[in-house]
Amino acid sequence: MKKRIIISLLIATIYILGKNIPVAFVIADSHQLNLLNMKSIVESMIGDDGGNASIFLLGLSPWMSAMILARIIGFFMDEKSNKVAPHRMRIITNTLMIGFTLIQAISKVRTMKFDPSALNSYGRLGLSLFVICEIFAGSLFLVWLVEKNMKLGIGGPSLIILINIIINISMVIGKYSSHTFNHVGIMAYVIVFFYILMTVAVTIILTQSEVRIPVYKSSIHNEYASSNYLLFKLNPLGTLPSMYIVSIYALLISLFHTFHELYKENKILSMLVKYCDIEHLSGVLFFISLFFLFSIILSFIIVDPKDIADNLLKNGDCIENVRPGKQTKNYLNMVLLVLTVISNIIIMIIMVTPLLVGFSFKGKTDLFSMPLTFMILTSIVLNVKEEFKTRLLGNIYEKRLIHLERGEK
Repeated sequence: MKKRIIISLLIATIYILGKNIPVAFVIADSHQLNLLNMKSIVESMIGDDGGNASIFLLGLSPWMSAMILARIIGFFMDEKSNKVAPHRMRIITNTLMIGFTLIQAISKVRTMKFDPSALNSYGRLGLSLFVICEIFAGSLFLVWLVEKNMKLGIGGPSLIILINIIINISMVIGKYSSHTFNHVGIMAYVIVFFYILMTVAVTIILTQSEVRIPVYKSSIHNEYASSNYLLFKLNPLGTLPSMYIVSIYALLISLFHTFHELYKENKILSMLVKYCDIEHLSGVLFFISLFFLFSIILSFIIVDPKDIADNLLKNGDCIENVRPGKQTKNYLNMVLLVLTVISNIIIMIIMVTPLLVGFSFKGKTDLFSMPLTFMILTSIVLNVKEEFKTRLLGNIYEKRLIHLERGEK
């Protein structure tokens, strides 16, 4: 366990150093560096550096978008998505990731300011191609770091997201610690503080609570036969996968901007660029719709009620008062759908309410994005805690097995 912690700390250090290595020939936009708004806070959680223009400029957005879409494609390619060959899923994921990385890199480069002397020497096209290669290489290296952390460290991609969240919180605190407290300012801080406390509490309840469905075990013929359950989380998907949906949102916004640059007279693209920004009410509604759609799809892919029903049937087990087979599958589908919708409504209320309230406090939209930040932070901490406990327990059993093999007590 100590080795895993040391490796994760080393990877975190490399990531922080990488975020401070600028892309060559690019001038950081000082306005963008000081811009702390709702959109920049949300996107920076997945590593979007904004005006910093570091080698890790794209963060985990391309990789996370590729992961979620590969799971969806695999689900429709095979009736049992979890049975798709791992190498096949990896090919799909890597292909999508390369495509998304190029698209987002091109989108970023189109708005960059280049060093005038380098621009005169190499031309905008030459510099653009060079910077795209830099960003592409940085993005692939970051994915390699994440995969190493998943294999050898603790937290997987959550480590990178956790670092970004801590940086965001420190930036917002630094910004508002120097503000003059007036009546409106104090009211905003009080509202956000108590809302954060409520958000953390609700997130813990959603993450830790379970729904138990009684299962009759035909192979057990004693008093324990009626004490078996199928466990469903109150929030089947969890709050952490919302980061994957944020990455999809960031990808779509990049696509809208990239195509709008190519077809500036297209009215539909102009409307998408203008009204899908999360700084506007229409953009918030777009984000909500995207969240609900992908949450439901992901819940059914990850939990897979059909696979659960098939396993119950093979083992000769059944849910009380529900016939095995198709009826069990339909019952589990309905349970999963109800839990997903209810938990999504709760999460949306938590996420969107402060964002909408933030519209009334001009210049403080980043402050009202803090509940969303702490919701994801709480989820990450809980997930890392569970992983830590699981690995610690695994190490204990591994040591006991080694002792037994040696004939020791």
